[in-house]
Amino acid sequence: MKRFVKVFFICLLCFVLTAGSVLVFFSYERYMEAKEVLPVEDIREQLIEKTDHYVYFEDISHDLLNATYAVEDRRFYVREGIDFIALGRALMRNLTSFSLAEGGSTITQQLAKIVYFDYETSLTRKIAEYFFIYDLEDHYSKDEILEMYVNVINYGDGNIGIYEAAMNYFNKEPKDLDLFEASLLAAIPNSPANYQLSNDNPKTYQRQLKVLNDMLELGLINENEYDECVIEQGEFVYE
Repeated sequence: MKRFVKVFFICLLCFVLTAGSVLVFFSYERYMEAKEVLPVEDIREQLIEKTDHYVYFEDISHDLLNATYAVEDRRFYVREGIDFIALGRALMRNLTSFSLAEGGSTITQQLAKIVYFDYETSLTRKIAEYFFIYDLEDHYSKDEILEMYVNVINYGDGNIGIYEAAMNYFNKEPKDLDLFEASLLAAIPNSPANYQLSNDNPKTYQRQLKVLNDMLELGLINENEYDECVIEQGEFVYE
């Protein structure tokens, strides 16, 4: 019996290693094919050319930029490459909940997904994203990656990119967004169909509070700014 169990686990391990190797191989193939179509070094230039109202880093509210990385990828400016902490946490949550709800994606990964795979969902696509992380971070600064990200993400209600979101929701240029507006917009991309402002979904404002809490924890805002924003949220919701 013991020998049978031992042989079984050896065979299982061989199967997992073989399947994993095949999966990585096909994912790498997808990565290489995608790079041939659009070289990494050309991404920013192409986005600038093809986006109607591309907004440069210096023309975007610092509150919006801070809110975005605080809630989406809090180690964005300190990590290099894959965020193994977030990946491990996501894996544990998925295992304990028997789901794939947590992705552990970084802003760099999400940018690669949008630019190269157009929100396609597959395991090979997910693994291919990891190959792009190091390419993107080798070719662009973190500021440039964050700039590109907020120019391509979905803010709900048909608004793609921060220019459309700022103008259509608040009739403001992206550089003029205040903390309340910035934290509210940063809440939306996690689930645009649910959090878009036209829904008036209470969960949108719960997500905004998470954004503000994350900013407070990272020292990006102080307690007075947090409190003022919470008061403004109440006025906005019940006006």
